Amino acid sequence: MLYKHTFVFLLSILFFIPAQGQEVNGVITYNRKTDWISMMSKLPWITQEDVDRDRLTWGKRSEESKGRNYELYVDGMKSLYTYKEEESDGGYSWRKKENYCIIRDYKSKKANDWVESLGKTYRIEEDMPKYRWKILNEIREIEGYLCMKAETKDTVKNQIIHAWFTDAIPVSGGPEGFGGLPGLILELDKNNGDAVVTATEVKLDQDAVKLPVPKKMKGKEVSFAEFNQKLEKYIKGAMDSRENPFWRIRY
Repeated sequence: MLYKHTFVFLLSILFFIPAQGQEVNGVITYNRKTDWISMMSKLPWITQEDVDRDRLTWGKRSEESKGRNYELYVDGMKSLYTYKEEESDGGYSWRKKENYCIIRDYKSKKANDWVESLGKTYRIEEDMPKYRWKILNEIREIEGYLCMKAETKDTVKNQIIHAWFTDAIPVSGGPEGFGGLPGLILELDKNNGDAVVTATEVKLDQDAVKLPVPKKMKGKEVSFAEFNQKLEKYIKGAMDSRENPFWRIRY
């Protein structure tokens, strides 16, 4: 079985190289769920008694919530990931007000991110971040696509990241700015279930897709290194104070 999976992956790399020249157009809908109880249980000062009490009090609301929906717009060699507009009971559409827009240009390998964190909005325009992926010997199906599993680590937030990607969609991207694999990421799992982002609908068309780039993307301009330094400093301070840092930053 190991040789079979390895062979499948090697084939995916061979076919991926020319496939990058093919244009993919469409919209992929993702649902993001966060298990706050599981996340808090990993904090060093939290006891099992605290976990059991919180799970009994509001654990079901944490684990069984509907989550939040996002959309990844793909137009040829570019993509944009942001909140999905939702229709309320009153019949009007709304998008979460928090600034969050992740743009990738796979041809120029440039990123153009607009994110809100720690009460401020930041604008990051530079080369796309690179991830060191390890391909694992596991496969599964997501929305009708055969996916392979890969692993990396977020050293800033100290998270193990698992991604399920498919070479059937030749886009080296995915949700939340992750990418660099030989195919589109259809599921992202942070710290073994603490936060899971899963594709719930894949619509690929031959017609061009217009990326919904916000008209005004204002914010403090920083590099990825500077932004990560701010997060690292805040996380360390919060942990030293025995506070959950992820109440104020994205998990």
